[in-house]
Amino acid sequence: MKKLLHISIALTILSAACSSGSNSQAIEKTAYAIDSAAIAVQQPIMDRLAGALSQHSGDGISEQMVRAAEMMLGTEYVAGTLDDGDDERVRVYLDRTDCIIFVETIFDLAHAVRQAGADADYSLLCDLVRQSRYRDGICERYSDRIHYTTEWIRQGEARGLMKDITEELGGVDFNDPIDFMSTHRASYRHLADTASAEANHDWEVIAAVEKSLNETPSYYIPEDRIATIQDQIRSGDIICFMSGTKGLDIAHVSIAYVHDDIVGFIHASQAEGRVIVDPKSISDYTLGRKSSPGIKVIRVL
Repeated sequence: MKKLLHISIALTILSAACSSGSNSQAIEKTAYAIDSAAIAVQQPIMDRLAGALSQHSGDGISEQMVRAAEMMLGTEYVAGTLDDGDDERVRVYLDRTDCIIFVETIFDLAHAVRQAGADADYSLLCDLVRQSRYRDGICERYSDRIHYTTEWIRQGEARGLMKDITEELGGVDFNDPIDFMSTHRASYRHLADTASAEANHDWEVIAAVEKSLNETPSYYIPEDRIATIQDQIRSGDIICFMSGTKGLDIAHVSIAYVHDDIVGFIHASQAEGRVIVDPKSISDYTLGRKSSPGIKVIRVL
């Protein structure tokens, strides 16, 4: 049996003044389990990343996210890592990733380095991930985890860490109510057992979350309009590719990467099996994907 290290962390996220203003986070305390075997593997990677990023401590979060994304190029794509095991636990991997975990990890990594510089360690990163991945930072059960990227964005906005600028860029209403998880519970291991009180509770919570998300309009930039606004996209913006599947909000997430006159992106590519700088622009990529009707643009603060 793997040994668990239980830790309590008093955490303050300190946001330095930037062009968008300054933000601060209150101290949050929690106790949760971290797999000690994971620490042995992940801490050396964290040391390397934090040491390099701390050399550019004057940069903003966007710049640090791009730098972290570049350092993680080639990282293996592995799906489903958050559902390892039967218990809900903060799982953070720097040696494997998928698309949303990649963006979440480098976002929280940049904040960890802003707070602690080269001394930012794996435990601090885990605590920051807990606060962004879980509703109100509570990690006790499957339904505490944020499963829809729309909710992840809105919680980040409520914490003053990001802003959805899609509507400002000319976005239109994404008129497709979110309900995929509650209407396809058999597709999710933790929800599938209708005879389980725990699974039924999680299903009810997730259905209520969907209803709440649908009460606020969501915007997107249609695929045929992206070329007209992509000069307003900055490196480090979070680019969300909308889903064409009924009931789902977002199918893929990436980091904008402006280079060589291309408004492109870095992402964990399932097709390539690793983190890459995509050869296509955001516009061309979206136009080439029948499954994605457009994008959402999120600016980190």
